[in-house]
Amino acid sequence: MHGHLAKVMLAVGVAGIAVAVACTSQTPIVPATCSAPATYAGPSLRDPLPKSSVTLNPAAQSGLSETEITRLAANFDTAFRATKARSMTAAVWQEGGSPWAHQEGSGAEQLHYWASVGKIATAAAILRLQADDRLSLDTPISDYVSGVPNGDLITLQMLLNHTSGLFSANEDAQVRKNSAVLDLPDLIDVLNRRGSYACPGTYWRYSNSGYTLLGVVLEEVTGKPYHQAATDLVLSRSRAPRIRVLAPDDPLTDLAPLATDQFNPAHAQAAGGVVADAGSMAIFLQDLFAGDILPTAQVEEMFHDLYPMADPGLWYGLGVMAYDVPTAEGPTLWLGHSGGVEGAKAVAAYVPSRRAIVTLALAGDGSAEAAANLLLSALDD
Repeated sequence: MHGHLAKVMLAVGVAGIAVAVACTSQTPIVPATCSAPATYAGPSLRDPLPKSSVTLNPAAQSGLSETEITRLAANFDTAFRATKARSMTAAVWQEGGSPWAHQEGSGAEQLHYWASVGKIATAAAILRLQADDRLSLDTPISDYVSGVPNGDLITLQMLLNHTSGLFSANEDAQVRKNSAVLDLPDLIDVLNRRGSYACPGTYWRYSNSGYTLLGVVLEEVTGKPYHQAATDLVLSRSRAPRIRVLAPDDPLTDLAPLATDQFNPAHAQAAGGVVADAGSMAIFLQDLFAGDILPTAQVEEMFHDLYPMADPGLWYGLGVMAYDVPTAEGPTLWLGHSGGVEGAKAVAAYVPSRRAIVTLALAGDGSAEAAANLLLSALDD
């Protein structure tokens, strides 16, 4: 995804729409040339999650009551108005039954762009290859791509969890002026021109460039273009009917328009190139947390080491986020990912305490997390 991560909900306002802040890193960027692996020197990682938090049984009986469904519809309308979205797609699923889903402002056949939520697909594809003994997360990126700064020291795991020290090329002014796809040689040039901000493993800092490189790894290992590799390794294992990874030349004819024409979603690729309706995204998360896309051991690994992001209560694992969402009763855990570019915002999260999943994408610049939290408030305790 070319652009920072989407805004993340920190507190609920009077109208049920949350105040939000951006998930950016405060780590200063300084040139760094390193000769050996470094020890992590940032703030403490989150306490480990209990294994039961990252597993679920979709067949368990529960589901949504008619009263909850009525409240969901009303809260969706409130969120749609409050965010001033051009269009919105949302779904809520509770263990057992089928997702409640609704879409407004676009045709029922149109899909929405999920921005960096798509990093889940990239990470899952890498971990699928790990589970199949086709690669190791300890392998340096230099084994697959030459010319990456400190490439001999940056492992695939560091790319997944954003501790590689690599600059995020979308933050470069020259790159932002150019709407064309940034090819691999140009990306390597940018990374070398800007330099690393820290030695690999030292600090956490969000880098879309790291995920672009992971896309190259998938292509090298599978011999297929990224979108096809991610589809074969990940999406083909899900029951989700209307979700896909965009090809670079995707015509986007079934995509709900973003609230800007300055960004082409097909260019994001491994950094966030998934489109779907919310119901399909909810099913995709069900299948991930149920162990149908990855073995349970790999799902647990995604959430094992959780690095602190810039904003309190936000943590990053292997292509996934953990959110300690404040409530009057104390923090509520969300597990998933947020995404955002100018003109589009999205979130997809599993809430273990409710055995529920909420997915929401909108065309506009309102808070997807706040709207998703409002939907969750429709569920009975």
